[in-house]
Amino acid sequence: MLHCWKHGSARAEAARHNTGEGTRVTNDAGASHCASGYPGRRAVMPVERDEPRLVSLVQQGDGVAFGELVKRYADRAYGVALSIVGTPQDAEDAVQTAFIRALGRIDQLRPGSPFGPWFYSVLRSTALNLRRREGLRTHEMIPDSTAGGGRPDDDLERTLTREQVLSALETLPEQQRTAVVLYDLEGFSHREVAESLGVAIGTSRAHVHHGRKALRELLGPVVELTEGEN
Repeated sequence: MLHCWKHGSARAEAARHNTGEGTRVTNDAGASHCASGYPGRRAVMPVERDEPRLVSLVQQGDGVAFGELVKRYADRAYGVALSIVGTPQDAEDAVQTAFIRALGRIDQLRPGSPFGPWFYSVLRSTALNLRRREGLRTHEMIPDSTAGGGRPDDDLERTLTREQVLSALETLPEQQRTAVVLYDLEGFSHREVAESLGVAIGTSRAHVHHGRKALRELLGPVVELTEGEN
């Protein structure tokens, strides 16, 4: 099932909370985003040299700079949120709330610190709180297929039912589940997973390794996962 969402509305709503003088950011406003459940998989993690400058501008009240950060991270954030809350609407709500909270706490980010890992920690906390509060359970987390290939996990997604994979992922400890989702389904590197979870790279690798091992035991030999080098 393909999920389509109007991510421009969430971006604009989040950006409006830092407009000060009424400035609005309308980058891609209303653009429709369609992807097979994990849109972030097709995106590239933004590594922008000017990001510290943008953060500094946001800390000074620049709404346009905040809109640029929202534009860079919105798609990937949606995929991460979807892996936690399970439905497109709740994922969009979690992303919007996370951006608003990040904006309110932006002064906590030290000069020169990367925005991404800090924001993803805010997003994970927001999504988990939403899930607990609403008693959410994921039902549409795994796509029927994905474009681009590149990892053996594509076979897993094509062969097993969504319910089987979902049930297996739900049995993993929180950090293992998040690490597997980020690395195998979102395409994060181990370094990016580690930064998002706030752990060492070795710990990130261990979470992925043990999470995959548990999935193999639960799902059987159809799961052929090999450790990546990145």
